[in-house]
Amino acid sequence: MHHWAGRVLVVDDDPLLRDLCRQTLARAGFVVVTAANATIALEALEQTIFDLVIVDLAMPGVDGIQLLELIRLRDISVPILIVSGIASVEQIVQAMRLGARGLLIKPFHAQELTSIAHELVSKRQEVRTRDRLATLRPLLQISQHLLTELDQSHLYALIIETVRSEVHAERASLLLLEPDEQSLRIVACTGLPDTVGIGTLIPVASSISGWVVRHRQSLLIDQRLTSSPWFAELRHYLLAPELTTALSVPIMAGERVLGVLNAAKAAPDTAFTIADQELLQLLARQAAVAIENARLYAEVSRSEARYRALLRHANDAVLLLDVTGTHVLDANLALARLSGYPHETLLQLHPHRLLPTLPGLLATAVNGRSEQHEIETTLCTADGHETAVAVSVSVVPEGEQHLFLVIARDISERQRLARELAQVEKLAAIGRLSAAMAHEINNPLQAFSSTIRLLQNPDLPPERRELYLTKAAAELDGLIHRVQRILDISRPNLDGRRPVDLNQVINDVIIAYRPQMNARGIRYIGELTSTLPWVTAVIGHLKQVCQTLVQNAIEAMPNGGTLHIRTYPRPPDGEPDRALFWRAGGGSRQLSDQAVVLEISDTGVGIAEAELPKIFEPFYSTRFDSLGLGLPLCYSIIDFHGGELLVRSQPDQGTTFRVILPVAR
Repeated sequence: MHHWAGRVLVVDDDPLLRDLCRQTLARAGFVVVTAANATIALEALEQTIFDLVIVDLAMPGVDGIQLLELIRLRDISVPILIVSGIASVEQIVQAMRLGARGLLIKPFHAQELTSIAHELVSKRQEVRTRDRLATLRPLLQISQHLLTELDQSHLYALIIETVRSEVHAERASLLLLEPDEQSLRIVACTGLPDTVGIGTLIPVASSISGWVVRHRQSLLIDQRLTSSPWFAELRHYLLAPELTTALSVPIMAGERVLGVLNAAKAAPDTAFTIADQELLQLLARQAAVAIENARLYAEVSRSEARYRALLRHANDAVLLLDVTGTHVLDANLALARLSGYPHETLLQLHPHRLLPTLPGLLATAVNGRSEQHEIETTLCTADGHETAVAVSVSVVPEGEQHLFLVIARDISERQRLARELAQVEKLAAIGRLSAAMAHEINNPLQAFSSTIRLLQNPDLPPERRELYLTKAAAELDGLIHRVQRILDISRPNLDGRRPVDLNQVINDVIIAYRPQMNARGIRYIGELTSTLPWVTAVIGHLKQVCQTLVQNAIEAMPNGGTLHIRTYPRPPDGEPDRALFWRAGGGSRQLSDQAVVLEISDTGVGIAEAELPKIFEPFYSTRFDSLGLGLPLCYSIIDFHGGELLVRSQPDQGTTFRVILPVAR
């Protein structure tokens, strides 16, 4: 099998010779087309590009010399091999003048035909390669110059200078389509009248450039083209009186028109050619790519400048780190003010010196949990002090890698105010607690004191003395009970902690309270997760918490309702509705991912929003017969077990208590 050698047209009236040439050249790797006369040959040449034409000089009708003349008139560039057995010297010379490149005398050997065909086709391919390189080299240079210029105004000027020099134009202009697509704006020009210049708007609806935009078609215009079919439409604005020829081509980016390139000449007898039009079209394509690149570069530059300004002037301190998290790529002015380091020093500083906890923060960011909340930590300043900051870390993609964006907010003032507010709240709570304790202890003490004075009466009958002694003992026992409950709140006894099945505790409590629930018409719904992990707790304390919360729920539904208890593992990202709850003790506690949740909900009378912060204070109660120590004791037990107690309530809609406890390890 031969490799492809080229395409050959054999023109001869002798069918045997045509077939011989076809078979011989086909074996040598050529694709061969045959023609019996000049008419068929010319049709083939009009439709197909050939690498070689083999012509017999002696043919009836249009002979070989006449065919060569017709080929030359049609400006068809192709090597021609003359085949003849009776040609004269004059015919051969004339054929050579008309473009023939070789002569083969009949009869000839197959090897001779193959050899000369290969030689002529190889020479043609070499010439075409040289011509292609000669044509492409300046175009590549032009393209390189255009594509490397990213400044838009310089690029527009470079395009105009290239058009002027390449097509020898005396006038040239570059017009770009406005966003409303109703007009074109001149962005660069040369040789135009003084009344027209950069910034001039040209209407699309009534201009030659607008016609090019609307039809997306190039125009080659000179004074002799008065019979062209589109002349009637354009006759009002084709050529200025001083111009003799003009070119106008659209600048296209895919299917989108960016603008128009115009060129014109005023000198006589210097009309633009089809080659000039094709060259300008090539320049327009290169200009389209360069204009789009420059626009994108300008947009990126503006965006970068805008975001850099936002970064530098943001109120929060911002730190941009590399993929390793060990090198500072950028820092803003707020960080310089907060840390006391100059901007240049920050760029050279190891980021861990600023934020000692940074490695853990970056690891959390990589795991995808850093953007959910801020983490409070400390920032080390240049003078050796520590400043409280709330830090969030984001992962910023950059190509196939990523950067770290660290945002630190100064919370030292907020913490100071929070401490002052907490101190005020503590004092207020102590005041309320002192008043409540004084009331709770004073009443039994007064009764006890009165009883003692009565017992001092020597005439008191024995049965009365016994009654008073019994009352005094009862008051004293009540006082001891109150003091013991207060001590339990302040320091619960955690001896005897062990793994506990929370579901079993709930079931035991429900069994104990089932008669009360039935008596009040309360329906119970239990959703206890069967695979719930156990918790580490003092089982008596945990049962006391559940009893208190269930008892409160029952008492909140005197006319019946629904008691709903759920247990489930805490989601890794925390409860999605946490913001709706109020946490006993305020603030938040960092629990591990492994935790369980107990929710006890009722459809009772509910609690007013203003009362929620008070229900965990000792001696606060909305019931007359309650000491107000149940919920404070629940909070104390849960807090000492490392958990959280939260509440959500609305008047007349019910209350939900949520208990979160760490899983037993």
